[in-house]
Amino acid sequence: MRRSLFILTLFAAVLATGCSSTDYNPTTYDYFISQEDIQQKPIKKVILATVNVSGEPTRSVLRDSVDKVDGMIKDYLEANGISLAPTHLFNNAWQQALLTYGNFYDPTTGKVDREGWQKVMATTLQSLQGQKDIDAVIFTDLIEHDVQHSPSMKHYARWYGISREPATEGASSSVSTEFNWSQIIKGASLAITIYSTEGKPLFSSRGGIDTLHSIDSRKSDKGFVRRKKILSRSSNIEEGIELAFHPLITMKNYPGKKPPENTPEAEGNQASQ
Repeated sequence: MRRSLFILTLFAAVLATGCSSTDYNPTTYDYFISQEDIQQKPIKKVILATVNVSGEPTRSVLRDSVDKVDGMIKDYLEANGISLAPTHLFNNAWQQALLTYGNFYDPTTGKVDREGWQKVMATTLQSLQGQKDIDAVIFTDLIEHDVQHSPSMKHYARWYGISREPATEGASSSVSTEFNWSQIIKGASLAITIYSTEGKPLFSSRGGIDTLHSIDSRKSDKGFVRRKKILSRSSNIEEGIELAFHPLITMKNYPGKKPPENTPEAEGNQASQ
């Protein structure tokens, strides 16, 4: 009897550990959320912007993934009770603002005229105020930036809440012990920015998605190459979306630190569960 009780207790402990533990990742983004504004006017219906909040176009390597990511974002929002207004409403308002103030992005220099951007943005949001049922505008920037694999045992690259193993191409997944892990490569992340139609910043955060480089075992050199299939794993995109929207939409196994109790962030988190 004692032996049976011991085994049951041990089994329950293993189950509890396996079900409740979430690996802490110190790279989670330091999000901003205006809990007071959101509590006063809950976000129930949104419109997805078809441009980047940075004012810059999406990098060419990621452009083919924009529609896929935005489609998954729409599904995620709707699954969490947030409806979406037709995107043509944003497009019409944005194009009209551009006709009034001109294009603020110079493709020859890659620079954004910040004053021009502010005028176009303000005018677009003002136009959308006519749509009384739209609570917020969501910008979904798919961004490219530097990342690095660790020289440690599993060589994880960690950023914005995720951990990614090195991607390999070719018949073999083994990597030479002489491989140079200190190389800087590119990673892709999702940057979410939310404004009210009155221009108030409501939320901003980021979630990592995946690396854009891999190791080709068919080549003799010890360097990375651009991956042939960019952002092909839907599970990685889903993780990035969940990270980027937390705590506006609570991520079930959020890898970052929980906010202290009795703070607006903690109360908002509990209310959404």
